[in-house]
Amino acid sequence: MKKRVIRITALVLALVLLIASIFIIRGCSTPPEYSEIEARFKELIAASADVNTVLFGSGLPTYERVSDPQDSMKTHKTGEFYTTESGEEKERIVYYYHTLAKNATVVAFRDSYLKKYSYALVSDTEMNESALSLLFPPIEGVTPNEGETFYTEVYRSTDGKSFCYLVPFVEPTYDFYYSAEDPTDYDYVRNDSPCTTINEIKTLTETVYSKKYALSLYGSLFDGVASGDAVMFARYIEYTELNGARLAQLNTYTPLFTEQRSYDFSTAEIIKWGSNSSFVRISIETFLPSAPDKRSTVEIDLTLQDGIWYLESPTF
Repeated sequence: MKKRVIRITALVLALVLLIASIFIIRGCSTPPEYSEIEARFKELIAASADVNTVLFGSGLPTYERVSDPQDSMKTHKTGEFYTTESGEEKERIVYYYHTLAKNATVVAFRDSYLKKYSYALVSDTEMNESALSLLFPPIEGVTPNEGETFYTEVYRSTDGKSFCYLVPFVEPTYDFYYSAEDPTDYDYVRNDSPCTTINEIKTLTETVYSKKYALSLYGSLFDGVASGDAVMFARYIEYTELNGARLAQLNTYTPLFTEQRSYDFSTAEIIKWGSNSSFVRISIETFLPSAPDKRSTVEIDLTLQDGIWYLESPTF
């Protein structure tokens, strides 16, 4: 009888311990209330807009794809001769190049490095001073070289199909000029961009996305992907040039979105969670600002990393 009591007591104790452990496990896996993570969720959604632009959208600001026009300098022999101070007879040569004027063909020219450049409009029709001054009105502080007069003809082709007229003009300037050695498929990221290195892009990414999700992106972003004969080039590379490595962005990339989404946080609710309370899935209504009445419900995953919630899925 005594042994039987001991066995029953042991059995009851085991059941008590089992039930207690179940309650303990359930207590540990109790999912967080949405109100507990609402502030962080809103913070992540807001911050992810800029990150998404860099990773999946229009990207980082880059330098406009222009080359220094003086790199294409040409010479023209005028057929005129002059005598130097030493008594040597030389043919007058004009040095010229096509400028980066956007709405007209303007050529910069000079016959001596001691002179400033003059500018001539190239036209396929003959023009008078009135028409020229409408296209190129006087510019304060801009004067012709000695012996020159604005709106006068400086050249006419022998076949009469091309005319050049001296005009007041200031060349557009650019912060950066590309050379023939620079990659053609990539544009350089501006020095005043939010990120100027791949490591800075990674740091920015990991302010909102978990390291696990971020790592799943880095291959296609920075290394590219090859599948059979198809190749997807890396979106960002660090191209080494004479002045060191520069961050460059693929200029053939098609953005995955063109408009930032808006979210209705009043519809947010947790619909799934992990057994260890380090993962939640939130359902929320979203819409594009251009179509506020066209709503859809999406699911966004969050994961707890080092005690802080991070996005585990995209938000664009």
